[in-house]
Amino acid sequence: MLNRFYIVACCMLLVHLVNGQHLQLVENKGEIGIFAGKSSYIGDIAPDRFTFKNSKGAFFKKQFNDYGGIKLNYEQISLGAEDQLSKNPYASSRGFFFSRDFHDISLIGEFNFTRYLPGNKYYRFTPYLGVGVGYMISMNKDTVINALKDSTIKNQYLHFPVQLGFRFNLTQRWNLFAEALYRFTTTDEIDNLVDGKTKAAYLGYQGSRSGKDQFFSAKAGISYNLIKIYGEEKWKPGKKSRLASLKERESGDKKPGFFSRLKFKRK
Repeated sequence: MLNRFYIVACCMLLVHLVNGQHLQLVENKGEIGIFAGKSSYIGDIAPDRFTFKNSKGAFFKKQFNDYGGIKLNYEQISLGAEDQLSKNPYASSRGFFFSRDFHDISLIGEFNFTRYLPGNKYYRFTPYLGVGVGYMISMNKDTVINALKDSTIKNQYLHFPVQLGFRFNLTQRWNLFAEALYRFTTTDEIDNLVDGKTKAAYLGYQGSRSGKDQFFSAKAGISYNLIKIYGEEKWKPGKKSRLASLKERESGDKKPGFFSRLKFKRK
């Protein structure tokens, strides 16, 4: 009889622990991370070659729900190119080059393709897309092209980034990610070689008619989830608890859609 009592007591304790775990919910409030990678420019100098240089940075993201958030991204970017590396005869004979470093700050809206829940093994991986606006500031103002300096060249530029990435949740707090960020700039002056200038201004050579300069960066990094864990809450009359609201949201995601609930009778 005593043995049966011990067995029943142990079963009741296990059931209580399991129920306690179900009452605990996790809300993803945001994310902070660091990354490093490579960057390259696309413009007038060596237009047929990619010259990769180092980039690094950090970000903070405010998460609104399981699918979307907004990210403040900082990146230190090096860009450069050299005509002598080009296979284009005109560019190779021109022999221009440039090298510049930039502080780049962007505000990007980020959207997950699938639901992403840190700590949940069924929703631990997602590709994501981002679009936004950015501003870059030159760190070295004395940029040289073929021993020429152009004092009229600006050192601050507006751009519009488009981002594609993949994120994998290692643990409840930590993620690994890799992403590529392509920038559409509003200037043709990143390389100091401006379309439409007279040939004499560049020792008999000029830039192509390719339009605005562009550049991109590819990187990988690690991030930390700013999560909030909710445990069991005491019910208060006339007020729905935070825990209950979260449980309703999760259960609502599992409900069948409108068309799946329609029933048709056989004729």
